Amino acid sequence: MKNMSPARFISIGGLLTTMAVIFQSAPVFLPVIGLGFSPLSTLPVAIAAFLHIPLGITVYFAAALILAFIYIQEAIILFFTTGLLGIVIGTFLFRRGIVVSIILSGVILTLGMLSLTYIAGIAAFGDLTSSLSIPLTIVTFLSFALVYASIWNICLRKLINYLIKIKAFGNIVS
Repeated sequence: MKNMSPARFISIGGLLTTMAVIFQSAPVFLPVIGLGFSPLSTLPVAIAAFLHIPLGITVYFAAALILAFIYIQEAIILFFTTGLLGIVIGTFLFRRGIVVSIILSGVILTLGMLSLTYIAGIAAFGDLTSSLSIPLTIVTFLSFALVYASIWNICLRKLINYLIKIKAFGNIVS
């Protein structure tokens, strides 16, 4: 990764933050259809973290802050799940390999969903968690998170390799 100028950092960060906010807030403005777009908020955060870890962290916090003004529940969801997943995948996928990235992102997503459910009071799987014991909830979340993280890691790896191949990142990625 070559050094990124402050202007480029702000421009790319602003664009990726905007994308993350639009995707994460989609359920607020498009109640049924928006639920399909919401998970895509992981993508801009992951791309930002892939390009430059401080950029990924900036996009993550900026998107969460903007979402707090739109709808606090979506900000909390981004903070504990989709955005956090993007940070971990973007940071580790190309720096430590896909297996490490899948395991770390699966564990972090599980911890995020547990925090979302038991600390923030937003049930990650709706009413399902109220009928399960805590150990069974952890196993369920971890199983889901590892599958979900695997899909994200594989898809993001293919996408970033394609974007590198077509030189979409210009001289940002060496």
